[in-house]
Amino acid sequence: MAAATPAGVVEREPALPQTTIDTGHADMIHDSQLDYYGLRLATASSDRTVRIFSPTGGSPPQHTLSAELVGHDGPVWQVSWAHPSFGGLLASAGFDGRVILWKEDVATSTWRRAYEYSWHASSVNSVAFAPSAYGLAFACASSDGFVSIVTHNPADGTWNDVRVSDAADGGAQTHALGASSVSFAPATFGGLGEPDGALPPLRIVTGGCDALVKVWRRTADGAWVRDGPPLTAHREWVRSVAWAPSIGGGRDVIASGGQDKRVVVWTRGDSGGSWDKKELPDFGAPVWSVSWTPAGGVLGVASGDSSVTMWKEGESGWALLNRLDEPEAKQ
Repeated sequence: MAAATPAGVVEREPALPQTTIDTGHADMIHDSQLDYYGLRLATASSDRTVRIFSPTGGSPPQHTLSAELVGHDGPVWQVSWAHPSFGGLLASAGFDGRVILWKEDVATSTWRRAYEYSWHASSVNSVAFAPSAYGLAFACASSDGFVSIVTHNPADGTWNDVRVSDAADGGAQTHALGASSVSFAPATFGGLGEPDGALPPLRIVTGGCDALVKVWRRTADGAWVRDGPPLTAHREWVRSVAWAPSIGGGRDVIASGGQDKRVVVWTRGDSGGSWDKKELPDFGAPVWSVSWTPAGGVLGVASGDSSVTMWKEGESGWALLNRLDEPEAKQ
């Protein structure tokens, strides 16, 4: 007799098509991100480089190396694509304490270093661009405990930065012991009590080595304040946070994953108030990364057992859709 399906888990979906890319990196790959259109792939590696791969056709599409970006003095932890309204623009964050913005020259199919942010005193572990409706801005989280928001001024081409802090002078760390991850809330016009067509205040979620998840919002004068008390569910480092794209229903949805082998999904109504939490089954290994599909309906979880699992919310809670394990090495 076949074993019963565990509670909260559904039968597997058919296997998803997979494409294997030989990146040519000389060391471990820490992050890979598709661009807005889901075509180009950027990878970040301990070999100090970022590589960009472009599709060459086929089904599933094949990808070939189109650019290698060299500029970091240590491992590169994460990459993030800007919205295409800003052109080809990619951010990379590294152990050397820097964020580098790389700009594409379409005419020559080359990339150049457009801007470098080096305020942080320690490794920059995470970088993310703000929704394009708020202009060109990015956030970065560092092991020095601070999260910075860096905004471009199109009038004169300068960049301004501000620290995310409980202290008015920005002197208090965003997270004690280190900040590990940052993610922006989607741009939801008319949300959070705003008039129709108006943008709500810019918001972020951060995770850190203090085992806390914190939600922040930008005030009218450009400062950042906490939007409610810290969210407590994890027992060890929060390694990754991800704010879900707007999926209707008037809810904020955030996922957090931690060293404690746990993933928590936090939800809150558009009127504010407290956050509800639902915990996924124990993953049996530290959770390195959580991310949402572009439509926001499926949550991907990468964990320390070299697997990626995909989850979807149903009437009875969050259910396992599929599991991708690391391909076996060819003999």
